[in-house]
Amino acid sequence: MLIDDRSQEERSIEERPRQAAGLGVALGGGGMKGWAHVGVISELMRHSLHPDVLAGCSSGALIGAYWAAGYSLDEMRRFMREQKTSALFSFRFDGLGLLNTDALREYLRTHLHDCTFADLKVPFYVVCTDLETGKEVILSQGSVVEALLASVALPGIFAPVEIDGRLLVDGGLCNNVPVSPLVTHGARFTVAVRLQPELTGLTGVSLRKPPAAGEEKRVSLAMWTERLKQTFRPESSRLPNGFEVLGRSLEIVMAQIANYRLQAYRPDVLILPEVHHISALSFSEEKEDLFGAGLRAARAREKELAEIARRLG
Repeated sequence: MLIDDRSQEERSIEERPRQAAGLGVALGGGGMKGWAHVGVISELMRHSLHPDVLAGCSSGALIGAYWAAGYSLDEMRRFMREQKTSALFSFRFDGLGLLNTDALREYLRTHLHDCTFADLKVPFYVVCTDLETGKEVILSQGSVVEALLASVALPGIFAPVEIDGRLLVDGGLCNNVPVSPLVTHGARFTVAVRLQPELTGLTGVSLRKPPAAGEEKRVSLAMWTERLKQTFRPESSRLPNGFEVLGRSLEIVMAQIANYRLQAYRPDVLILPEVHHISALSFSEEKEDLFGAGLRAARAREKELAEIARRLG
């Protein structure tokens, strides 16, 4: 597994590939929100925009891996509909993390088998974070499945993944919308999908607003732990529980880091699906709604996407 823990700012022009790519697409992280990427991909395909290079972080890396492996839009939508997300995780009690990812590993192997990055049809970069040094790590060789598991490993929720002697966790701690690997690769045009708001203020999501009457309760870590009596709050309390606070805190940190990284590496088109109501730690099964949000957000940038398609044509 090739690991590069240098920041993109430290890379020199001479290290970039001599042959430039056409279109680069970056798919950002966001937990369950990642299914919105499939809606974005649908609109890109409508414009005949096929990536020459892909980069993904966390859930964006999962969807990006399917795309890089050559799966069609119909196949990705079928995966989206058929697999119940909450079935991919179970509690673990060994102190290494809250949730076990063995079922997720087997699910990924069902579709990606034992493929390596060299087997993919499109150059693909997966962003992770070195837990010990705090540096960004970009994986581009070796096992795709192990790279994906590292990129989604939210600290404290999933156990770190050891690759080449390094403990790797969620790439969103360093680069949640990874445009920089596309630039390094030499992409002529870049399209990025960001699943989290800019967070110019903290008024975007209320953690204290009670659910509307008759609203279906989403499956979340909080619900699971309540069932196990591991967390408790009085019915009268309007304060968020610990996992809601953790989920929101992670989103704030990742959003602020994404703001900084996107200032340094501005994509030609930035797509912002309206999925902010879904928590980073939610296991909501509202996948068709997420697909629709991605589709609408991409169509809102239709003119820019059509212009890129024309210039690449």
